[in-house]
Amino acid sequence: MHQPFINLKDYTAPELIIFGAGCFLWVVVYYFTIRNILRKQFIEIPLVAVCGNIAWEFLWSWFFVINMGSLFQWGYRIWFFMDCFIVYNLFRYGFKQISIPELKARSKQIILFCIACWLVIFYFYIKNYDEPISKVGAYSGFILNIVISGLYIPEFLRLQDKSVFSLPVAWMKGIGTGLISVFCFMHFTDWFLLSMCIVTAVLDATYIYMFINYSRQVSNTAIRYNEQAQLT
Repeated sequence: MHQPFINLKDYTAPELIIFGAGCFLWVVVYYFTIRNILRKQFIEIPLVAVCGNIAWEFLWSWFFVINMGSLFQWGYRIWFFMDCFIVYNLFRYGFKQISIPELKARSKQIILFCIACWLVIFYFYIKNYDEPISKVGAYSGFILNIVISGLYIPEFLRLQDKSVFSLPVAWMKGIGTGLISVFCFMHFTDWFLLSMCIVTAVLDATYIYMFINYSRQVSNTAIRYNEQAQLT
C-alpha cells in the first residue's frame, strides 16, 4: 500500500511535529540505553518492558501500517532496529535484573517466553482494537508505557547499585512520552486513552523525582564527607 511521506490530511502540522519530537526523544532514550549497556553491561529498562517493546515495535514496523506517512513508519522501524541490539544484550545481561536464583538460571527462557506472550497478546489486541481506532498504535503503546514506567520505580528501589541507571534516560523517556501524550490530547477524545497518558505522566514524574532526590542525597553525603575529611 502506497503511503505519503507525511499525512497532512488526517493530522495537522502541529500534531505531527509534536508526535515526531516525542518519537525522536525515544530514539535518544535508546541511544543512552545502548551506551550504558556498552559501558556497564547492564540493561536498565526492566526485562518485561524490553520484551514488550520489541514485540510492539516488530508488529507496528512490519505487520501493521500506521497512517501518518512513510516518515513515521520508518521512525518506528528505527526504534525496532535499535531495540534489536538491546534485546540481544538482554539475553547476555538480563539475568542481572533477576534476584531469585532459580529464575536467574533460566533468564534466557524467561525472555523468550515474555517476548512470545507479548507478541500474541499485542497482535490480537492491535488487530481487533488498536489498529482500527488509533492507526498509530496509541492504545497498545500506552498500555505498554504504563508497564514500562511502573516497573522502573520498583527496580530503582530494589537495586542497590544506582549507577546502572541514567538520568538522561529518565528525562528523555518522560519528556518524549509526555509529548506523545500531548499529541493524544490534541487528536483523540477517548478518555480511556487519555487517562493512560495521565497515569504514565504521573509514573514518569515520580521516577524522575526519585532519581533527582537520590542524586541530591548522594551529593550532600559526599559534601559532608569532604568537609569532615578537611577538618581532620
